[in-house]
Amino acid sequence: MPKYLISYRKTEESGQKPEWAAFTCESELSLESHAVKERVEKRMSVLGERLWGNGEAVWLGTGRLDDVLYKREEAAPEISIVYGQIES
Repeated sequence: MPKYLISYRKTEESGQKPEWAAFTCESELSLESHAVKERVEKRMSVLGERLWGNGEAVWLGTGRLDDVLYKREEAAPEISIVYGQIES
């Protein structure tokens, strides 16, 4: 079953500098951006976090965990969510 890394820029208070938060999930179906956004929104509501940026979700592709994390750092500053498939 494919494993995905989902990262999002979050803040806990207004005016706070955004930071990346990340989690993994497994899904038999390929994840579409709307499904990724729903998962992020659900997680943030439980943790009391706020999404930072334009709300856009960007696919990073498939790679090793360190490759996907590296690509995350190259995302444009206004991008809120990035996700990619992790190779086993």
